[in-house]
Formats: sequence, structure tokens, C-alpha cells
Amino acid sequence: MSLNGTAVRPCWEQLPMLLRDGLTARLGPITSAQPQSGGFTPGLAARIQLVDGDRVFVKGIDSGHALADRYRAEAEVVRALPAEAPAPRLRWDAEIAGWSVLAFDDAAGRHADLAPGSRDIPLVAEMIASLAAVLTPCPVSHVPHAAAELAGLVHGWKELAAEPPADLDAWALRNLDSLTESESTWLTAADGKTLLHGDINASNLLVADTTVLLVDWGQPASGAAWIDVADLIPHLILAGHTPAAAEQAITGALSATGVHPDVVTSYAIAFAGYWARTSRQPAPPGVPNLRSYQARAAAAALQWVAHRTHWT
Repeated sequence: MSLNGTAVRPCWEQLPMLLRDGLTARLGPITSAQPQSGGFTPGLAARIQLVDGDRVFVKGIDSGHALADRYRAEAEVVRALPAEAPAPRLRWDAEIAGWSVLAFDDAAGRHADLAPGSRDIPLVAEMIASLAAVLTPCPVSHVPHAAAELAGLVHGWKELAAEPPADLDAWALRNLDSLTESESTWLTAADGKTLLHGDINASNLLVADTTVLLVDWGQPASGAAWIDVADLIPHLILAGHTPAAAEQAITGALSATGVHPDVVTSYAIAFAGYWARTSRQPAPPGVPNLRSYQARAAAAALQWVAHRTHWT
């Protein structure tokens, strides 16, 4: 999938002067700030070069923005991560000029390439397979339990069935009753003692040589380790894999969690419903391409569901 243009990021000159001054006071003299375009929030995200040669990655958003709590949650989570967790180190977080700001060690690397044949895929699969050992028990005390947190989010078929959209996928329309009946079964297997990242996709995976780092920890939960593993499958399909190939790429990691296949099928159904539902909502301010991305993701997830269910 393309990682460009999903969010509209402000460049350095577009930031409020008080914020720029505050960042300079905290970081020291700045020689350059390179905005990063990947992701789905409209806040600041920039790699900053300091006059002393140091580099830092800074992200932030207006403290009154609806997504500001995610930034605060990310700061709390990353501060608590074990040293061996595959994530950049948080240097500090602060409220500066009415913005919630986080400063990280600058992670050299690029977004993961999840396309078929990419050398990144086994590296990503290995990293994801290692998460449970590092993040169990959950090192953060105040994160929601997965079942409670995701029950109100990862779904959609019931709402769509109440008034089926005219453009609903023909296969989904034929199987709407079955999709609706099956989209919540996975919740009985969602809770656990592992810290979950909650948003594993190519834009949150940074690859440098043979190292893969996981960034953007703003949607944490305490739950079953299989969820973070399964999350990668629709993104592999979105990147061009067949559903069978996508599952094969992470089969070892998923099998190691002990999750029942029927649970994964229900989760795939719920994921597809979430994207099918949210893709039809108005675009949030500053993220003009999010809904079109979600529509493509819904189509990919439906391929995954069709592969697992064999419904006609």
C-alpha cells in the first residue's frame, strides 16, 4: 500500500511560533526539520536535525484535538516498555504551547515493504512473533482490556445490515446475515496478559538492515497475543498477497499463540466490517485520504474472510 498522503502534516514553518520556540528551547538549535507523511493523524511528525549533529524524531498535536489522548497514551506506554522491546526510545514528552509533544531517538530506516517477494516480510514476521515474550506480562498498568476496548470498535456488519449501502460488495451482501452473526465470536478469546500494540501496519514498521522497529503505540490494550499477529494479515493482502500467502507468511507466529482457527475467522470478519463501516464515514479533518484507504482495506479483508469461510 502507499504510505504517502494519508495525513496532511504541517511543515516546520506552519507550526505556531510559540511551539517552534518551545521546541528549540527544549532541543537546542535546529538546523532542519523533515516532515513525515505516513500515518493517519494530522499532527506534527518530523525528523529534526540539531546543530550539534544529534537527530530526534518529534511528534505532537494540539492538546485539545480529539486524538491528543492517543499521544499521551503512547508516551505512557513507551516509557514503560522493556529495554528489549523493538521500539525507539522516548526521550521526553511535554505540553508545549498548547501541544502534546513526544520526542524519540531518531530511528534510521524506512517503512516496511510488505509486497510479495519483499525481504522485509520474514523480518517483520520474526519481530511480531517475538513481541509476546517481551511484553508479557503487560508492563503498563493503566491500559484497557482488549475485549472491552475493541468490542465497540472492531465491528460493522450489524450496522451495515440495518440499511445495506447501495455500493456494498456483492459477496458481502449475499452473506450479510452470516457476517453479522459471526463478527463478535472472537471477543471471547481477546483478553490476555500481553501488551498489544493495536495498530500493526506498514506505516508503523521501520526497517533498517535486519532490524524492525514498531512505532506509534497510541492504541494499546492488554490482551491475547494472537491479535497483534493476526492484524498483519489484511495488510499483507492489501500489499498484494493472496490470502493464503498472507497467512503462510505469519503461520508460525500465529500458531505459536494457540489461537483457535474459528476465532481468527471471526476476527477477520469483524476487521472487514470495521473497515467497511468506517470507510463510509465523513473524512476527519486533516486526513483526506483515510476513507479511500479504509475502502481498499475492507476489500482486502473481505478476500481474507472469503478465503477462510469458503462462503459463496
